[in-house]
Amino acid sequence: MDGSFGYRATLDSGRELSGTLNAPDQAAAMTVLTSLQLKVLELWPAGAPARTRPLGAEDFKSFNQQLALLIKSGLPLETGLQLLSADAPRGRRPNALAHISADLQAGLTLPQAVEKHRTEFPPDYALLLDAGIRTSNLSQVLVNLGNHLDLRQKFRDSLFRALAYPVCVIAALLAVMMFMGLKVFPYFQSFIRDWMTPSREHIFYGMYSLHMPLITRVVLYCGARAPIFVVLIAVIVALMLGFWLIFRKRPAMLYVQDWIALHIPVLGPTLRAGFVARWCDALRIGVVSGLDLPQAIELANSVTGSPALTADGVQMNQAMSRGLPPNQASPGRMLPASVAATIQSGIAGNNLPETLTVLSEGYTREAQARISIAPAVVTPVSLLLIGVVLFLVIYAMALPFFHLLQTLTATG
Repeated sequence: MDGSFGYRATLDSGRELSGTLNAPDQAAAMTVLTSLQLKVLELWPAGAPARTRPLGAEDFKSFNQQLALLIKSGLPLETGLQLLSADAPRGRRPNALAHISADLQAGLTLPQAVEKHRTEFPPDYALLLDAGIRTSNLSQVLVNLGNHLDLRQKFRDSLFRALAYPVCVIAALLAVMMFMGLKVFPYFQSFIRDWMTPSREHIFYGMYSLHMPLITRVVLYCGARAPIFVVLIAVIVALMLGFWLIFRKRPAMLYVQDWIALHIPVLGPTLRAGFVARWCDALRIGVVSGLDLPQAIELANSVTGSPALTADGVQMNQAMSRGLPPNQASPGRMLPASVAATIQSGIAGNNLPETLTVLSEGYTREAQARISIAPAVVTPVSLLLIGVVLFLVIYAMALPFFHLLQTLTATG
């Protein structure tokens, strides 16, 4: 019994085709397509969608920028996308360009083509494109979205730079402790044992074995196991990093980010200001694109991805659905009350896009200021931690010799 298979393929001219055919199995379907002198790009059982993955942040940013340039230049989209797809290196972005180009050639509109491949694009991207087309402002909408993506990337880069130095300092401390555990502490213990002869035992009475100072015994105990501790910490950090890379886009990790933003000192307020700045900027894009305020709020919720911000936006929409102004919505967890009041002021003054621009820029500056403060707080704390640890180690190693000097002075 023949099955149905979907395919994407290209002609020798480079034109892309898609459709379905009947064949006994996938190998037979491939043979049929090859016999027609088609270069098969994808082949899958009909009814099961082709496996696609969403574009990465950089790929989507590049795709959006290229799309904006094509629209601004006036070049037909299907032609421009096909050329860009042919010139781009292999990867998910040229595949997305090829998909959209083929669908445009098949008669779909740009929003319809993006919606057809919605798993490859961020949520509500098709809605944003449709709004931009309806308001004859698509090029500017895409440029605004590109600026928003730049804002998000700059925030992430700044946060990474702020945390990189303290992390390196702590890593250096662990390296020093491993060196002392492998080289210094064993030599110190060997030195003590060499002096522990019967003739000198009376001198070291009260210093060695059970009578050795507690801090010295603790440091020697921990030092002997320092390599184990360092390896264990490295494994934990590696597992946490791997967990983050694998699950960072899962809903549970979004809740973790919200918890950090709402509860962790220093880092939390920085993340919160960044979330609010992105939410206000996405809301501005939706309003400029021609969406009504509830739709623009839904767009901002999906673009930001924060569950707490989404809940605050839903509460604002619910208040407006009851005929209330945004500033009379229930108090939010992530969204400050001043934001809703400022939005209402922008509505009343008929200058909401400008008001949202001021909000976004204000919270962006706040986030950047807090990012610049983070190293000023975290770095001294890290250096103080290193200083305390090194002082304790030196003190613990010197304390037995102080006892020795006291003993020699007393016997002398």
